[in-house]
Amino acid sequence: MKSKFKFALVILLISLSIFSCQKKDNTIVGKWQHLLIIGQSNLGTDTLDMTQYPPTYNTFREDSTLLVTNGEQEVNVRYFVRENRLYSFALGAIDTSIMEIAKLTSKELILKVMIDHQDQREESLYYKRIE
Repeated sequence: MKSKFKFALVILLISLSIFSCQKKDNTIVGKWQHLLIIGQSNLGTDTLDMTQYPPTYNTFREDSTLLVTNGEQEVNVRYFVRENRLYSFALGAIDTSIMEIAKLTSKELILKVMIDHQDQREESLYYKRIE
């Protein structure tokens, strides 16, 4: 009887871990509004309130495409999430953008990216889900 219980417990734990991994990848799917940029470097910290400008949206789709809209233009790129990192790239382009997913909930997304390696400048990008 104990072996059946242990087996059921192991299956339950495996199922939960698989579900939680899938949930993390799928949580980013949706439309996010860019709210704030906080930059930090050896020179100090600065903040840019993105709500003072025409809204910028990142729409992550289930088919691994990302539509970035800033009021004046739209850009389509591809993306994938792996090990708490967001990779985005344009097909045929050389560069891939890699951002750390610092926080991802059903309502909030915070991405971190290193901008300048010499000055150790890191930017945190804050988003809220709108759809």
